[in-house]
This record gives sequence, C-alpha cells and structure tokens, in this order.
Amino acid sequence: LGRCYVVENPKQRGSYMLQVDGNDFVHAAYLHTDIVDISAVRCNDVAAVLNTFGVEAARRTVVEEIGSVFGAYGIKVDPRHLSLIGDAMTHGGGYRGFSRMGMAPNGSPLLKMSFESAGKFLTEAA
Repeated sequence: LGRCYVVENPKQRGSYMLQVDGNDFVHAAYLHTDIVDISAVRCNDVAAVLNTFGVEAARRTVVEEIGSVFGAYGIKVDPRHLSLIGDAMTHGGGYRGFSRMGMAPNGSPLLKMSFESAGKFLTEAA
C-alpha cells in the first residue's frame, strides 16, 4: 500500500472513508476485518478486483467506472447500456478492452464496424 488518506464519506455525513494508493486487498481487507468493511471496498483497478474478488466484481467495477466517467461530464447513460458493456468486457471469465482490438475476435462485422476501422471490416465482410 502507498499513501493513505482519511476523507469524509460524501454519501453519508459523519462517516469517513480510507482512501489508499495501492491495492493490496488481501492484506488490507481480509486480514483486518475488524476495522475494514469488506463489503464497502471499492477499487478502480479491474485486474486487481478480478484476481481478488472474481469476474462478477470485475464486471461491477467496469460498470461503475464507465458510469463515473460519463457522470463527470454530465452525460446521462441508461444503466442497462453500461451493464451490456460490462457483460461484453467480462463474458469470457476475464476482461478485455472495449476497443477495436478487444472486438477483433468477435465474428460480427457490424459490431466491428462500430469501432475505428469500419472500412477494413466492411471490405473483409464482403
């Protein structure tokens, strides 16, 4: 673990959170359950969440992080759309990028065309 900060919980007045640089979940959370509420642990490192808590927690992290990025710009996105993205990124039991390279193994030319290289996939599909 790196630096630690005690910050007020913006969602619950009078309660505090520990903000930590690093992600040693096993040591920080599981070994200190007397002071850490493991059900409230959040992390933006999808790989660390996947390795520690499993694919469903990684999927939830993907959905929360994408939602927070859109939310920072005031963009409203239906949570069902974010869930579809989370499902697509974690459906194989791991996670993959939601980009042109992450979609390359998919057989659907229409899905591939929705990303950066529409011309290439259109000519390959013909």
